[in-house]
Amino acid sequence: MILEIKNVVKQYRSKPFLFGKPDAGVTAVDGVSFSIEKGEVFGLVGGSGSGKTTLGRLTLKLEDFDTGEIRFDGMSVRDLKGPALKAFRRKIQLIPQDPYQSLNPYFSVYDSIAEPLVIHGIGNDEARGDLVKQALEMSGLAPAASYSSRYPHQLSGGQRQRAAIARAMILDPEFVIADEPTSMLDASISFSIFKLLSKIKREKNVAFLFITHDLAAARFFCDRIAVIHKGRIVETGPTKDVIENPKDDYTKTLINAQPRFSYT
Repeated sequence: MILEIKNVVKQYRSKPFLFGKPDAGVTAVDGVSFSIEKGEVFGLVGGSGSGKTTLGRLTLKLEDFDTGEIRFDGMSVRDLKGPALKAFRRKIQLIPQDPYQSLNPYFSVYDSIAEPLVIHGIGNDEARGDLVKQALEMSGLAPAASYSSRYPHQLSGGQRQRAAIARAMILDPEFVIADEPTSMLDASISFSIFKLLSKIKREKNVAFLFITHDLAAARFFCDRIAVIHKGRIVETGPTKDVIENPKDDYTKTLINAQPRFSYT
């Protein structure tokens, strides 16, 4: 088991105006529980506002949750700080949704991908150069020399997302959160990105939390899925079972909204 999430709750409350009272707030994640095995691709599927991205941020410790427990590789995430938090961040990486905002526009491709190595003090300049070259070519940006000196505005959307994947994988993480990694790409580019992620999973035995609204993508990429609605998990199981024999009405609604699926 690499990730365990137990009864996690996250609420957002607005601050009161002067002498007013704070409102009841919004519960973005409401008692969510699931676990992910090492090397598994687990899909978190839901519509906009369902809480899936918030849950990803909580797992990365980019935000704190209110109650519950998140354990990564047997270690509680809640109280991580200092060197322990830095070590955790080396093992868990994010592939963000927006390839146009995921890379610093003032950094070259080389500098963006090498930055995690610098932060974690890995290698000298020569070793980092070799690792960046390997990461670029692994991600499909080959030959690496023709991309290293470019800046993000000189790349297409698909190339930027490949660079973001190279940046996420350069630390050789155990776990990757992929948050709607193809939602801003066209269908043909999206398929090539999924083939790349599948290759990474197969060759490196990396576990993924794949956050998506797209059941077609989940069916292609995920071993198991959980359907989330209004902050709660409404259904979970092997991907094929959930899609072909949905139990919850919301899952059926998602399936009916997909052009590739039908539910009768």
